[in-house]
Amino acid sequence: MKKTSLATKFSMLAIAFCAMSLTSFSQTKATMTVSGEVLDMACYSSSGASGEAHKSCAAACIKGGSPMGILTSDGKVYLIVENHDKKDAYAEAQKHAGEQITATGTYSDRGGLKTLIVDEVKPKS
Repeated sequence: MKKTSLATKFSMLAIAFCAMSLTSFSQTKATMTVSGEVLDMACYSSSGASGEAHKSCAAACIKGGSPMGILTSDGKVYLIVENHDKKDAYAEAQKHAGEQITATGTYSDRGGLKTLIVDEVKPKS
């Protein structure tokens, strides 16, 4: 039976650890369309605020610089991020705080943060 040295075992363990660490930093990107309510993430994250009763507060918070998200009907939340090449789409989303929209863009999942980099926003009809 062949004996493996402690240094070899350590090296193999280090390589395996590095490989697992690199996969945790990977990112998923794809074009996606989602529909839902435009949230101000400050109020939603701190107190779960959403819906018609929170619409005016959401508009004020977003106007003040609060990040935006989309709350879908199945309860998923996507952070909305401006596409630097299509800034009008993000500006359009800001106009619909607390309202239902349909947004299309690049979906990104980095470190567990689900993000939609918006290319197009339409009020949901």
